[in-house]
Amino acid sequence: MDLDAVVRARRRIAQAQADYVRELRALVADGPGGACGEPVAAELAVALAESEHVIRRELARAKQLTTRLPRTLQALSDGDIDLPKAAKVVDQTEVLSADRAARVDEMITGKLVGRDAGSIRRIAYRAVHKVDPEGAALRAAQRRERRKVEIVHRDDAMASISATLPADAASATYASLDRMARSARNHGDARTMDQLRADKLAECVIGRSGGRPGSARAEIYVHVDLPTLMGLAENPAHLAGHGPVPATVARRIAEDPTSTWRRVVTDPLNGAPLEVDRKRYRPTKAVADYVKVRDKECRFPGCHRPAAYVDLDHVTPHGCDGPTCAANLIGLCRHHHVVKHTAGWWFEVEPDGTLHITTPRGACHTSRPPVELCDSVAAGERTGVTVGGEDGSNTGPTRGRRARKRRRRANRCGSGNGFSGARASSGDHASGRDSRVGTR
Repeated sequence: MDLDAVVRARRRIAQAQADYVRELRALVADGPGGACGEPVAAELAVALAESEHVIRRELARAKQLTTRLPRTLQALSDGDIDLPKAAKVVDQTEVLSADRAARVDEMITGKLVGRDAGSIRRIAYRAVHKVDPEGAALRAAQRRERRKVEIVHRDDAMASISATLPADAASATYASLDRMARSARNHGDARTMDQLRADKLAECVIGRSGGRPGSARAEIYVHVDLPTLMGLAENPAHLAGHGPVPATVARRIAEDPTSTWRRVVTDPLNGAPLEVDRKRYRPTKAVADYVKVRDKECRFPGCHRPAAYVDLDHVTPHGCDGPTCAANLIGLCRHHHVVKHTAGWWFEVEPDGTLHITTPRGACHTSRPPVELCDSVAAGERTGVTVGGEDGSNTGPTRGRRARKRRRRANRCGSGNGFSGARASSGDHASGRDSRVGTR
C-alpha cells in the first residue's frame, strides 16, 4: 500500500479545485457590461448538470477566495487544504468587511496545514473574534437573518427536513420534541426515541394530532397508475418534487384519510378537457391542472421545484399569437421564469411537450415532460412555435432552419422570447400568482 501516492493524489485534487475556483471567478465579470451572475449561474448549472443553488454558492465562494482570501486560496493551490476546508474560512469571514477578512486571512496563514475541517472552522472563528470583537452581536444578527428550512430527498421514499434557527429556538424545539417522545414512551409506545421525535415533528406541523383543526394544509401531488392504485400492479408512483416511490407507499398515502395528497391517476378516468378557448390569456383550471400534472416539476433542466409552486408560461408569447393551450404552456418556478425572459435565452416547445432551451452562449438543451401529452393533444393542437433538431439532439449550438425561423420570429416579436430581457413580473406568464396552488 502506497500511502504517499494517495496523499499526492489528494493534493492534486486540491490544486485542481483551486483552478476551478479561479475559472468560476473569471466567468462572472464585475462592473458595467460584465456578465450577470444569475443568468451565468443558470447556464452553468445546465452545462454541469448541477443544481443552481450549488452553483450560486460556488460562485459566491469563488469571489470570496479570489478577492478577499488570497492566502487561503494559495493554501488550496499548494494542496495544503482542500475546498471544503477552504469553505470553512469563507463561511466564517463572509460577514466581515473586506479589510477585516484580509486580516483574518493573514492571521491564519500557515495554521491550516494538517488540520481537519472542524479545527479550521474554530481557528477562523477565533481570528474573526480577534479582529472584530465588537461585531459579534451584529454577526449574530446577520446570521439570524439567514434562518431557513430545507428539504433533501433521500432514497426509498424518504426525505430529510433541515431547519437553520437561532440556537435558543433550535434547542427549545428539540427539547420539546424530546419531551413529547419520552411521554409517549412512558405510556407504552414501542417506537424508538428517534422515530418518536421524527413522528412528533411531523404531527405538530401537519396537524394530524395536536395541530390546529381547520388550519391550511399543503397539497401534495402523487402520480400513480390505476392498476397500481387498485393493487393489481406494483409500478412505482411519482411524488412531485421527490421522484419515484414504491407502490406500497402510494397506496398507504391514498388510504390515509388524514393525508394531504391529491391523487393524479395517470390512466385517463374522466377525459379531462384539454382543448379550450385558445385566444384567452389565462388557461382554464382544467388546462392549468393538466400542465402541472404533466410537467410534475419546473421544466428548467436540473430544477425540481414541484409543479404546485410554478408559474404557467406561454412559450410562444400570447402577444405573438401564442395559443393558450397545454401544448404551448410550461411550468417554470418564479426564478427560472425570470431567467427565460432574460435577453439571450430562447425556449421552443414541441406538441408533445418536449422543450428546447438555447442558452446565451448558444448551447442547446432538451427537457422532456415525465408524462407525455395525450395523443389527442399531440396530434391535433397547433403550437405556433418552431420545432428544431430533427435528430433530437440536445447539445451544441443551434444552426440551420430553426435558427433562421427564430430570427424571423424575433424580428416580429422582439428580442429573445419577445421581451428583450423583460422581468417575469412584466413577462408573458399565463397565471402569475393564480397558478401557485401549493396551498389551499
